[in-house]
Amino acid sequence: MTIPIFVTAASIAAELHQAQHHARGLALTAKNARALAVRAGSKTVGFRAITQFIDELASDIIRQSQYINQLSEQVSQHAVALWRATMADNKVNWVMQQQSEFCQSLLSGQRDCRQRSEQLSEKLRRGLRLLEQELDESDKHIRTANLIATSSKVEAASAEEFRYQLEVIAESISATADRIRQHLSQARLLLSLR
Repeated sequence: MTIPIFVTAASIAAELHQAQHHARGLALTAKNARALAVRAGSKTVGFRAITQFIDELASDIIRQSQYINQLSEQVSQHAVALWRATMADNKVNWVMQQQSEFCQSLLSGQRDCRQRSEQLSEKLRRGLRLLEQELDESDKHIRTANLIATSSKVEAASAEEFRYQLEVIAESISATADRIRQHLSQARLLLSLR
C-alpha cells in the first residue's frame, strides 16, 4: 500500500522538528563551550575560535530545519489539494457516465478540475524536488559538525586541566550531529518511499 504524500510530508516535518530540537541543544553546547573557553583563558585559545563556528552551525541547522518544515507543510497542502481535485474529477466522471444528458454542462467544470490537478501536480513535483535538495544540503551541516567535533578534540588535547571538559563538549557535538543525521536520513527515507 502506498503512503499518501501528505502523510509522508507530515512525517518528514516531524523528523525535521526533532532535528531542530537537537540543533537547539547544539546551540546550548556552543554557549557552554564559550563560557569554558573564557574561563580557561589562554589555555584554550584555539578552542575559543571553534565555539563561534559551533554557534553558527547550530543557527544554520535550526534555520534550515525551519525552512524544510515549511516546505514539507506546503508539499502536504499541495498533496491534499491534488487528492481533492482528483476526487472531484472522479465524481464528475461518474456523474457523466451515469447521467449522459448532463455531460455538456459538466464539461467545463471537468476541464477546470483537470487543469487544477495538473497545476497542483507540477507544484507537488517541484516541492518534492526542492525538499530533496534541501535534505542533501543538510548533509553539509552534518559534515561540518563532524569536522568541528574533530577540531575540538584536537584542541582539547592541549588544554591541560580543561581537557576533560573540552572532550565532553567535543563528544556532545559529535553525538548531536549523529542524532540530527539520523533524523535527516529518516526524512530522506520517507521521501524515497513515495
